[in-house]
Amino acid sequence: MRSKVNDNLICGIRLIDSILAIGRGQRQLILGDRYTGKTSIYLSLVLKLNLINIIGSIDGLGTRRIFGIYIGINQNLSKLSKLIYLFGIINWFSLILATHSSSSSLLSFIIPLIAVSISERVRDRGHDICICFDDLSKHSKAYRQCSLLLNKIPSRDAYPADIFNIHSSLLERCGKLKFSYFGGSITSLPIIETINADITEYIATNVISITDGQFYTNRNLFLNSNRPAIDSGLSVSRIGSNSQCKLMKVISLGIKNELTNYRIEDLDSDSIDFLRLCSLNLIFYQDYLLISSLEISLILLLVYRNGILFNNSLQIHRLIYLLSIDYIYIIYLIFMSKCNYTFYFYSLIIFILLFLH
Repeated sequence: MRSKVNDNLICGIRLIDSILAIGRGQRQLILGDRYTGKTSIYLSLVLKLNLINIIGSIDGLGTRRIFGIYIGINQNLSKLSKLIYLFGIINWFSLILATHSSSSSLLSFIIPLIAVSISERVRDRGHDICICFDDLSKHSKAYRQCSLLLNKIPSRDAYPADIFNIHSSLLERCGKLKFSYFGGSITSLPIIETINADITEYIATNVISITDGQFYTNRNLFLNSNRPAIDSGLSVSRIGSNSQCKLMKVISLGIKNELTNYRIEDLDSDSIDFLRLCSLNLIFYQDYLLISSLEISLILLLVYRNGILFNNSLQIHRLIYLLSIDYIYIIYLIFMSKCNYTFYFYSLIIFILLFLH
């Protein structure tokens, strides 16, 4: 029933779309310390998918919609309330299944299984689903509590011996179907929270060996205002490059190694390598929930490839603004016209856009 993952899933994040691409049906892990922007990667993806859904179905017909499912396991109620409010504004093709910190361990263990069953039902109808498990480290702790109550023999780090089987059977249900089975796909983005940047933890290494790549969010990059704080040295996508368009694959060739080497080395502030590093950081910088199109990423990398470097952040900000004028007017105005907001809110948005122009 499965087919090769050869269709790109555009995230709206320039760093991911250019050098760490994701394919539809891929299992991509997101791991990192607390408060380093792990969930915001999925939220940016959901926002981009919602705009794709709106453009593809302006007349009520259009292309296949991409559904987003968020599974929160033992999350704080404050975080869940913000997520529900955000999803209610930006996305109508989303589902939130969540348990809070005072929920039972059995419910926290079984809720990802319910979400994958719902995803398979939607996938069998020929749609694409992007599912996020936030996070599997808390899911393994919930399963450990259930196993200890059942008198199972604890194994490494007091986890049960079949915790690897539980996560592998959960993530192996994700993938892409053949065209004869309507060609649906389930793209999974499991999240693992590490402690003190320890990616050699038991659950983290288990899920790394199951998935097709990982995004590692570095706390030092986050504190140095590199957003998204994805470490290009420890992050890899083992399938996504096969799904990239040929133009992006040719332009972004070698950018990942170049960015990694510049970030590792101790560069002088007067050298040309330091200027190249600043240019790459400015090109890949995106603030919280600010998505970008694939065309802007291509143009910025082409400018960088031709030796035009940016030594001032204002230059790259002006260039991105000039390139994204059509993107803002076309996509966001259509997005606002589809919303059920009041006439005063429409007038405020149009006035802001005209003032910026």
